[in-house]
Amino acid sequence: MRNRQQWRSFFSGVAVTALVFSLGVPALAATVRTLEATYSGIRITLDGREVDPKDANGAAVEPFAVDGTTYLPVRAVADALGLEVTWDQERQTVALSTPGGQAPVPEESASPYSRTDPVPLGTAHTFRYAKGDDDWTITMQISESLRGDEAWQALKAANQFNDPAPTGKEYVLVRLSAKVDETSDPDQAVAFHLAGFDLYSAASVQYTAFWTVVTPSPKFDGRVYQGGTLDGYLAFLVNQSDPAPKVVFGADYTGAGGAWFSLT
Repeated sequence: MRNRQQWRSFFSGVAVTALVFSLGVPALAATVRTLEATYSGIRITLDGREVDPKDANGAAVEPFAVDGTTYLPVRAVADALGLEVTWDQERQTVALSTPGGQAPVPEESASPYSRTDPVPLGTAHTFRYAKGDDDWTITMQISESLRGDEAWQALKAANQFNDPAPTGKEYVLVRLSAKVDETSDPDQAVAFHLAGFDLYSAASVQYTAFWTVVTPSPKFDGRVYQGGTLDGYLAFLVNQSDPAPKVVFGADYTGAGGAWFSLT
């Protein structure tokens, strides 16, 4: 927390742009501009202590000004503030982080998965759910999926009063885990249950029937606080002719957003 406070106070009075070359990596190639830089012996101090800016190789790097804006070497500033700095070549991004800190989770729109390319079985997917007063980061995974007669036998063994699937339908029984990585309020629990998922066909048509059965133990149903994990079974009823049903968790009433998972 102290590092973040230092960061805000340090930059409150000066406009700073990170110098990519101070990281020892190539500069952006998409746009080339010629700038007139003024070197006038600009010094950097932090809480009254002078900072000696150096690049990744230990060579001195001098701050400069362009059109009234002061440019500082990002590695020197990061080192002075006790921050870690890396260069992401693929994204052309200077990444600053507190030691041992966790990188922020991308927004839902930045997810590599989508309705047309859902999260595969056995893949843990971390995503952010942010709607209204709820702001959660969750890691979810479907580790196992049974379908058809195999799923029905497991459900019948779990409870003898479970009804068989109607004609033309069949069950999909999945083992699912959800870890609550972070919440905006650590005292707020996240509720997980079947009603939180919307079921769709391979053609992205929603299944509207709500069909419940008693699943094997443990059941995926309960509240979880930050740092906790819920693991259990959920059962869905799909068309026998559906080659690749999928579910979405956290979509809004229009069907937008949420995290999509393959059931097969």
